[in-house]
Amino acid sequence: MKGKDMNIEQLISEIESGTFDSSLAKIKEAVDTRLKASRVLRTIADFHIGDTVVFNDLTGTRYMVGRKATVTGMKQKKVVVRLETPVGRFERINSITGKSESSDIVVPVAIIDLVK
Repeated sequence: MKGKDMNIEQLISEIESGTFDSSLAKIKEAVDTRLKASRVLRTIADFHIGDTVVFNDLTGTRYMVGRKATVTGMKQKKVVVRLETPVGRFERINSITGKSESSDIVVPVAIIDLVK
């Protein structure tokens, strides 16, 4: 690996192809440590309407971990999101269209990560 010369897509490709198999546990530990540190520093100002986010492992509702959502608003120090794929108590049926859609979910910033 050439450090600064490798972009994220190359790094991901190398990991997926098995280049770093002997170091996966070390890579996971580094990523987990960095995620934890970045979540502590996160504020509502880091999020904008239209951003795609994913629920992280700090989410109390376990089936929400890994679910993607879109930021639709802000409410004091929390973010309002709608799930890409409605599930569980956050799914509702639109009375006009009869289609399943996500209800608004107000969440603390610590339980969601930005998706770039």
